[in-house]
Amino acid sequence: MYTIGAAAKATGYTKSAISRAIQRGRISAKKDDIGRFVIDPAELHRVYPPLPEVEQSGRDQTQETSIENRELKARLEVLEQLLAEIREDRDHWRRQATALLPPPTPKPAPRPWWWWW
Repeated sequence: MYTIGAAAKATGYTKSAISRAIQRGRISAKKDDIGRFVIDPAELHRVYPPLPEVEQSGRDQTQETSIENRELKARLEVLEQLLAEIREDRDHWRRQATALLPPPTPKPAPRPWWWWW
């Protein structure tokens, strides 16, 4: 039997989502001696599928995670170098484009209000 907290951990939903499902009648639950809701696992998983179980041992998972971290750090370094090169190129082209712009033209003087006479 699950409590609301255990049901939330088993399904990946929040405790409030499980409580709302009980209140709306989507999941049937009973109260125990203390007044907490207890939910039958079959009833819970009829509505919310269980989270997949991790089948790897802790050591295998740690080793795999460290290898993945090293690979990701190497990729990150390459991407940071590429980003720096792209920024340098952008700044170079921006300076070149700014140098090629014509000088700003002065605004014409406003016409006097009697110009149409």
